Amino acid sequence: MDNSGRSFLKQSGNCQNYKIQKFLFYEAILINSKEMSNSIFNNIRVILLDRDGVINEEPGPILSPEQFVMIPKSAEALARLNARGWRCFVITNQAAFARGDLSESVFQTITEKMRAELEKSAAHIDGQYYCPHHPDWENGQRRSAAKACNCRKPGTLLLEQASAEHGFSAEETVFIGDSTSDFAAAAKWGTCSIGVRTGHAGRDRKVSAEPDYWQADLWEAVEFLLKNST
Repeated sequence: MDNSGRSFLKQSGNCQNYKIQKFLFYEAILINSKEMSNSIFNNIRVILLDRDGVINEEPGPILSPEQFVMIPKSAEALARLNARGWRCFVITNQAAFARGDLSESVFQTITEKMRAELEKSAAHIDGQYYCPHHPDWENGQRRSAAKACNCRKPGTLLLEQASAEHGFSAEETVFIGDSTSDFAAAAKWGTCSIGVRTGHAGRDRKVSAEPDYWQADLWEAVEFLLKNST
């Protein structure tokens, strides 16, 4: 026991009182923590989501509609967000464009399949923003020197674009992602992030970043949001 604990025990008179006071102290911390969480989530109007590894399975780059497979209960989770009145926007890196493995027409076909899968659960997204770049690739050719862009996460350009076009702020937003680039983008933009244990589950380690909260999957992330907002 540290000195503060000994001093408290001496003043309280007995061990039982110390245990009661200690319990009440930690209970107050938990209550305050929940109140802080509520104060953050009560402002929410918009949910930003990564696509691959959050909405759909991510065995690797999704290069065809056949490879697009929904993660169980992710469509139902989005339907709950829609029912709450929160707008949902996908923010996704799609480096397969730069590598020459994905065309605009195929990407749109994949998007159509996603929307169709969501509709089966009465769910929808309100928009999608994607980065087609890669620092080491361009038009199917490896670059002679790396070239970064601002839209590829952890850059924040796509978040800023969605915000400007749809009239919301970072304070009204939660970003749900599976990779460190998602968490870093959210932190740079100044919004709260929830990491999910599907997809990369934060193990990609592309950048040093952690989410503000962890949940098992999109369904659990939505459950967490709904429980901690009014």
